[in-house]
Amino acid sequence: MQLQFVASKPAGIRSFAASMRCPHCGDPMIAPEISEFVVGGEIRHHWRCDNCGRSSSTTFRTAAKNGGSSRNR
Repeated sequence: MQLQFVASKPAGIRSFAASMRCPHCGDPMIAPEISEFVVGGEIRHHWRCDNCGRSSSTTFRTAAKNGGSSRNR
């Protein structure tokens, strides 16, 4: 058995750990309602804003796939 180590790039960690703000009203959001791991190396977070009640999603690609970038939908 061989141990493998994959280090995330600091930019990927910062984008994942950055505070989330509602894309509709700008209010800070602390934690997603639901998170899911998708085959292929994506982590999807589904958010609902306590202030305006609207929903949004973010997708984080793990470092193993493309360096840990994130995007908003």
